[in-house]
Parts: sequence; C-alpha cells; structure tokens
Amino acid sequence: MIENNICLLTDSYKVTHHYFYPKGTEKIYSYLESRVGAEFNKTIFYGLQYIIKKYLEGNVVTEEKINQADELIANHIGEGIFNRKGWEYILDEHEGKLPIEIKAVSEGTPVDVSNVLMTVENTDKKSYWLPNYLESLLLQVWYPSTVATLSAEVRKLSNFYLEITGSVKDNLDFMLHDFGYRGATSTESAMLCGSAHLLSFSGTDTIPALTIPENYYNDSNLYGFSVQATEHSVMTSLGPDGEMNQVLNVINKAKEGVLSIVIDSYNYRNFLTEAGRSGGELNEAILNFLDGENNKVVFRPDSGEPVSTTIDCLNLLSEGFGSHLTDKGYKVFDLNIGLLWGDGLNYQKIRDILFAMKSNGWAAENIIFGMGGGLHSAVNRDTQRNAFKCSAQLRDGEWQDIFKNPLDSSKKSKTGRFKLISENNSFKTVSIDSEGEDYLQTVFKDGEFLIDEKFGDIKARALNYSNFL
Repeated sequence: MIENNICLLTDSYKVTHHYFYPKGTEKIYSYLESRVGAEFNKTIFYGLQYIIKKYLEGNVVTEEKINQADELIANHIGEGIFNRKGWEYILDEHEGKLPIEIKAVSEGTPVDVSNVLMTVENTDKKSYWLPNYLESLLLQVWYPSTVATLSAEVRKLSNFYLEITGSVKDNLDFMLHDFGYRGATSTESAMLCGSAHLLSFSGTDTIPALTIPENYYNDSNLYGFSVQATEHSVMTSLGPDGEMNQVLNVINKAKEGVLSIVIDSYNYRNFLTEAGRSGGELNEAILNFLDGENNKVVFRPDSGEPVSTTIDCLNLLSEGFGSHLTDKGYKVFDLNIGLLWGDGLNYQKIRDILFAMKSNGWAAENIIFGMGGGLHSAVNRDTQRNAFKCSAQLRDGEWQDIFKNPLDSSKKSKTGRFKLISENNSFKTVSIDSEGEDYLQTVFKDGEFLIDEKFGDIKARALNYSNFL
C-alpha cells in the first residue's frame, strides 16, 4: 500500500463531502488562523514549505493511488462513497497536479493572533471539494508553527533576563537546548519540531532536524550544534562508591570544548561540594580541564523541584569556585562553569527559574535550559488555538460569505475573503477588496511551488522578533 497517497491524506468524514455541498458550488475558500485565547499573542508561521514539498508538489495523483483509495474507502466507509470521478478528473485534466491555490504569510513571520495566516481555494470549479479535503494535511502546519513560537518566546524571555541582570549575551543562542528526539511522537515530528526550534536557538541534540534546512529549505548551512555530555548510564557505571572515580575518568578523557556532566545520580549536593573542595582530586581535575582554551564545564542536576534546586546548585558552585558581580550587581561565576536545567521544563518554569535567580542575586548568564517533551510533545493544536475554516463559497457565479458563530464566541469564524495588511506596526485581517499591501503571497498553485525560501532567511525573521526587547 502506498503511504504517501494524497487521496487518503484526510479525515474519513471528508471523503463524503463532495456530494454534500450545495448544488452549483464552484469554489471553496478557507483560511488558517490562531484564534483568540492562544497561549502567546503572536504565532510564528513555519512549516508550510515542508508540507508542500513533501506531499503536494508535482504530479501527486496517479491511477494506482485512485484505485487503492477507492478500494480502501469502499471497505472503510461504504461502496460508491469515494469521489473517484473527481480524482480522475484531476488526473486527466491536470496531469495529477492539484488545482488549488495556497496563499500564506512568509514563514518566520510573527503574526498577531486572530489574523489569517494562510488561505486555500480551488482553481478549477469542478474541484470545489478539494480545499477542505486537504485541511487535515495543511492544518498540521500548526505543529512546527507552535514550536517555533514557543522557542521564540523563550528566547525573548532569556534575552530580557540577560539584559536586566547585566549578563553578557554570548551564550544566548544556546540558552535553550533541544533534548526532545526520544520524547517525540515520530522521527518526522522530531525533524519538524527540531527545525522550528533552530529558528531561535542553535543548541540541539535532535540530529534528524539538521537535515530539514538542506532538504526542504534550500540551505546547506549547519544550524544546530551540541557538546560532549554524560548520561546516567555513564555516571553510574562504577556504582555509588565509584562515582568520583568515574567522573574523574570522564573529565580526563574529555576532548577540548564544553563538557556537560549530569550530577544527580545519587546526591547532587555531595557531588558539587566535592567538585568545589579546594585541593580535592575532583576539584583539581576540573581546574585542569578549565585551563584548556575555550573549555567549559556545565553541571546538570536532573531531578528535584526546579526553582529551589537551581538556586541551591548555584550557591554550592559559588562556594566552591567563586563569583563576582556584573555591572548591575548580579553574581557570575569566576570560572568558565555553568548550570544546565533540563528536567520537566516548559515556558512557565523557565520564567520562574529566571525570576528566582534574579531575586536571589544571580545573573541569567550562569544557566542554560534543556527541553525535551515540553518542546516536542507538550504543545498541541490548542496551544495557539489554530483553526482552519471555510469563510466563502462561490455558487452559481456569486461569492457567498459564510461563517460559524457558536455559543462559545471564541470559536466564531471569520467571513469572506481576506488580505493580511500591516497597520500601526501590527497585522490586520481585512476584506480582499480593501486597500493596502497584502502580506499573503501565492506560494502554491496548480501543483507548482512558487516561493522557495531559504532557511536562513526564515530564521532571520524569527530572530528579528525574538531579539526585540
């Protein structure tokens, strides 16, 4: 069975809609937005180019795919339900290319919620059923867009606390590290999520994400980097009594650069006390390693209550290795060491840690964060309240504006056809007949991908937002 069969990349119920639309229907016009009530007040649009190149571009309809879909739907729902005639029309008249037009805001652009991000309509009146048939696939852009938004907001937060604590910003690009591959729902989702994170940060352990810029965004540059690091299988190799011998083994064998050491295999307080004990074997090994040019040791507590444990670790490290004050009066370690918190984080917990550090006199430059499941799988379509709705239908030669208006007013949909314009330094959705430059550009039409962007250009747009204080 063909996995990437465009005839089957939809929800089951949508297969039945071609005979439900009113007589005389010629066009369906639908749009994507982040509705009011989203977690963040802007959404960074990202991932449509991947979806189009992966699933929609070119001659995607074949006789084999139609036959396969017809048979499957007959058994799945019932005989005579699959729109074989409609798909064969696309194959015969359009050489298997999809007769739709997709307009969208440029990827990497932060757009205020309650604004249109993308529109879809058919270009052949006999394929009126196609735009919303594709909703299930196209709406999956919510995922990379939401992750891109989350990472950008964490960067803004980090930048803010670096600024107010007088910290240097040399490490801003690495203040949030992606540890999420193992917690992702699939390798494809890890790739998409991981690449979305790379729009705002450069730290990642999700290697598959590094392939997205070159394979789908015309950019062979490397956008993600990592360091040598331990895990508990390494640190517990010699048991509790051999922990110090094993950490010495790790430090002595480490290469030049950054070394991240997990410290909570047994008792992180004992570990940090021993690490900072002047004249001790572990302390001397760490100091010898730090003598190397650009070498750094990052200590990673991997359990406990995030805020109190972070402050405790910072204080213990300061006792052992010393600290000085920034020009704004916040403590920074004397040596090239740092703390990495990577357990159970989300945006709110990162905010709480940075606030607590400031309140306890610590500069934000002393810490970096790691997110796994919080980045890859704790978000969902409702995080930014993404929705795809039909707002206009062309019937018997006349456009009919349509909308939904349920008792839950937050789910009221827009009506008509749209432009996205800029007004007073923010975006505004207006009627397609209104004046103003339209920021929605045609990116796909009749099987052809029309705006093929570089990952670096998309990243620049996202950074322009997340670096703004």
